[in-house]
Amino acid sequence: MADSAHETPSHHDGRFGERFDDEVSVPGILWITFALALVCALGMLITWGMRGFYAARAEAAAPPPSPVAEANEPRLPPGPLLQRDPEGELAEMRREMSEQLSSYGWVDEGAGVAHIPIDTAMDLLAAGAAAEAAAEAAPEDAVEESTE
Repeated sequence: MADSAHETPSHHDGRFGERFDDEVSVPGILWITFALALVCALGMLITWGMRGFYAARAEAAAPPPSPVAEANEPRLPPGPLLQRDPEGELAEMRREMSEQLSSYGWVDEGAGVAHIPIDTAMDLLAAGAAAEAAAEAAPEDAVEESTE
């Protein structure tokens, strides 16, 4: 009897019921796996069909392209061309303007009107504004010192 207390239970002795492998139904698991795969495949087919349906519906309901887009295409005007190369002439004009904005020169030498680089002009304006602000602040400081 002492030996029976230390024996490992048999799979068929009734204390643990049926064998463990018999509790798991392999065909049942396979059927559930197949059913889930089938449901997923049907869901994908339904989604694919709905996408096609709604894409066709949206394409049919879409308005035709605007004729304004065609009207906005760059075209040269008919008749005599006043400029042979409009893009090149525009680039040349912009280069000349950039040169004038970054150099010194006379606008009207007789009247004494000149142009200076724009960076220098901005620095001079900033310095003048700072000097004006300092001049306005100086009398207030003098008034405060005289009252003390």
